[in-house]
Amino acid sequence: MKNVLGYIVLLSLLVSCGRGAIYADFADTSIGAIDKRWSSCVIGPQMPYGSIAPSPQTEKGSMDGYHPDYPVRGFGQLHVSGTGWSSYGHFLISPMTGLSVGLTEHDSDHSGDITRPYLYKTHLDRYGIGVEVAPSHYSAIYRFTFPQSEESVLLFDAAHSVVGDIATEMNGNVLENVVDVDPETNTIRMKLRFKGGWPGEPYDLYCLCRYDADAEEVGVWEGESVYAGQTHVEKGAEGVHRGAYCRFDTRRKQTVHLKVSLSFTGFDKAEELMAKEIPGFNFDKVMRKGIKAWDDKFSRAHIESLSDEDRTIFYSALYRVFTLARDRSEDNSKWETDMPFWDDNYAFWDTFRTAYPLITLLDEEAMRDNINAMIDRFRHNGCVYDGFIAGVDRKPEQGGNDVDHVIVDAFLKGVKGVDWDEAYKIVKHNADNRRIGHLKWFEKQENAPEAFMYKEQGWIPYRVMSTSQSLEFSYNDYSAALMAKALGYEEDYLRYETRSHQWVNLWNPELENRGYKGFVDARNADGTFEFVRADKMGGSWTSPFYEGSAWTYSYYVPHDFDRLIELMGGNEAFVERLEHGFRNRLVKYDNEPGFLAPRAFAHAGRPDLASYWVHDTMDKGFDLTGYPGNEDTGSMGSWYVFCYLGLFPNAGQDFYYINAPRCTEARLSLADGKTLQIKADAGKGRVYIKSVKVNGTVWNSPFIRHSDIAGGGLIEFELSDVPTGWGMIDLS
Repeated sequence: MKNVLGYIVLLSLLVSCGRGAIYADFADTSIGAIDKRWSSCVIGPQMPYGSIAPSPQTEKGSMDGYHPDYPVRGFGQLHVSGTGWSSYGHFLISPMTGLSVGLTEHDSDHSGDITRPYLYKTHLDRYGIGVEVAPSHYSAIYRFTFPQSEESVLLFDAAHSVVGDIATEMNGNVLENVVDVDPETNTIRMKLRFKGGWPGEPYDLYCLCRYDADAEEVGVWEGESVYAGQTHVEKGAEGVHRGAYCRFDTRRKQTVHLKVSLSFTGFDKAEELMAKEIPGFNFDKVMRKGIKAWDDKFSRAHIESLSDEDRTIFYSALYRVFTLARDRSEDNSKWETDMPFWDDNYAFWDTFRTAYPLITLLDEEAMRDNINAMIDRFRHNGCVYDGFIAGVDRKPEQGGNDVDHVIVDAFLKGVKGVDWDEAYKIVKHNADNRRIGHLKWFEKQENAPEAFMYKEQGWIPYRVMSTSQSLEFSYNDYSAALMAKALGYEEDYLRYETRSHQWVNLWNPELENRGYKGFVDARNADGTFEFVRADKMGGSWTSPFYEGSAWTYSYYVPHDFDRLIELMGGNEAFVERLEHGFRNRLVKYDNEPGFLAPRAFAHAGRPDLASYWVHDTMDKGFDLTGYPGNEDTGSMGSWYVFCYLGLFPNAGQDFYYINAPRCTEARLSLADGKTLQIKADAGKGRVYIKSVKVNGTVWNSPFIRHSDIAGGGLIEFELSDVPTGWGMIDLS
């Protein structure tokens, strides 16, 4: 009932603003934030690729800072979404009646939540306060509707963070804290120097707040002590919170607006960005801009679906893709440049597989700017690592050097506006200097790490992440080879292409498990195999297989399926074994290492099974509450979007797999004004393809190249609820 009432309130709110959303109201930011599978999505709103991300925070909020079963403690201004390891959550703002500075003393139950990309709205039941927040790119505006009271308060906590106060295992640490209140201009300034979470080094963050009602009293506080009338406080005792407060008399005027702007550069930049984005205090105007921005993005993938629920899941998933990284080109605190600056890449290991290929397909300009930002980053830092958060490269990497696939995928698909020879320097640097993950472990060993280099040994000897990273390096080399060949670097091409097949060094034909023989295994420096238990799931940084098992990783050869099929005994044996792995949950195909596993059926002549298992995951893993696990900054969302449309990338190469779409029609806006239309007689149980036409031509292949769709056109599907023989012969 609460959701129905919330939707009615939202509709009346939009009518009063004079502008309704076309697409944006189908995206619900609570999906992934309210589930019990810990998708870790941020429930608060954000602009496309926006720098600021305000959201409520609670006790037990995990990596996104929010738990739906706990009272709201306040609203942080910056969060990362869908991750298994967190950052940020700074500058908590807590509305209340009566001043309570204790960290746990002003929690409030809440109700009537409205959760959209352009708006978060809730009611703090303890105080009777209505809270709304709408984001711009670097700034946000709050609208607080207080009860009639002389003791309406906004409390500002300058030391608070997700990684220091909620997900405390990440040991967030305030290194510097300064708070200043200027009652003449209704302004609060908070500076934070912080270390913790993903960034490996400290970072500075500046927060500028400005309110539109004259305060009856301002002051600062530290710990349990309140200093009325004072306007400055800075870091004192370790672990003690500090901040500012404003008390308002809301007996006549209940509404107080608050603008917030964040900058990694300084207060002057925060002031400049606020003045540019939110010059006044017109909340509805900011919200309408947000609606337009999201409608513009979502309109690039117009779908006709079987139900409103389907449409909501689709656009909510697409929303996560358009927040996967942050465009901070106007707030680069690291160096002077006229190039784009994209931050919070969190992280390429997750996002290269589906998120960046979807950006390439639907938002080529953003992909261009991402690549150019990488080129600029490489010039200044000498490297482009797996993660880049708060302008800090994150080491070590959790897999291969997967920025290679992001670059090569965009290159092969013809993204314009990039100096590709400059981009190739990043790929070549990585290929010639493969970075072994979990390097600290290797540094404890004799003659390390040189003796264990993948490119010389042919594999990384048995250690944490050794097998999964060796497999990923092989595929990194293949992507590098494709780019080298296309650019005319023939010597590089031959070297990397040869090296890309080194994954077979990890194939142990004698390793047995569950009645099957032959798996990728961990291998020692002397060439002996470790004989791991193939069905044992590896966690993060705990085993030779990162977030997977030998069962799952035995299918991670995106460039060499023919060789893998041969090693497993041919097509028939390969299909039988893979299906056994799926039916018995031995191959985890709903997490990143297994994303391509269902597609392996197509390489063995059974695209019907690929389509069946893709739909099985969509049915069981995606609903109105969340995703199969951590959403991983657009990774799960983009997986769903691609599968829903009937196309799926093999990232780092220039082709897509075809599966039965779930939509009845889609119109995708591509680069250069081209439109790709997809039509299908989709319906419940229709998970198999009976026939396909591409621009009127019969298409019997389960693969389609990017060049076949880049110019737009029409793909027509005829579907079936029983298996067919379509696609068993590759005519590509």
